[in-house]
Amino acid sequence: MFRRTIFALLLAAPSAAVMGQGQDKGDWAVAQMPNGCMVEAVSPQGTMLSIWAFAGQPRLAFLLQNKGWNALQDGRSYKLSLDFVGTATAMPVDATARQNIDADGPGFLFTVQPGGDAAKSFLNAFTSAEGMRISQDGRSFDTLPLAGSRGAMGVLAKCLAEKWHSAAAAPSDDSSDDDDQPAKASPTV
Repeated sequence: MFRRTIFALLLAAPSAAVMGQGQDKGDWAVAQMPNGCMVEAVSPQGTMLSIWAFAGQPRLAFLLQNKGWNALQDGRSYKLSLDFVGTATAMPVDATARQNIDADGPGFLFTVQPGGDAAKSFLNAFTSAEGMRISQDGRSFDTLPLAGSRGAMGVLAKCLAEKWHSAAAAPSDDSSDDDDQPAKASPTV
């Protein structure tokens, strides 16, 4: 079993702040951080999807942003439906609204912890669907094309494995600092 806890959550930093050396993967941009990695894609309607993680942590963070979503109430929990176009899969997601993230606009944040049946279904649908329709109470926000998502997630996993390996090879510092721990998030698929 490849380490189940390879993925993590980065809540505080906006995407522009963590984008370091990036490269394009089809319609997906890939970036590395000191101890994590990120992939991003943008829909024709301007919705940005960012997926990021820290090596050695248990969750992937998904952030959906759009400049037109100003009506979102910061910190409020929203029940979203993610319908995966071209598959029979639709997933309910509890997402937290974030109003003041960065120039890409307000958005919805949720996390996925790989390993469980629901997460496996989500990730399989995400990497095999033609698109992901985001809606709430029957109202569609946008449909993101998912072409290249399987390759992007593969690049993300490889990047995280390299970060994990680098961290394991680095000399250990016995001093513990609680501020170095990633923030925990409750919205999870």
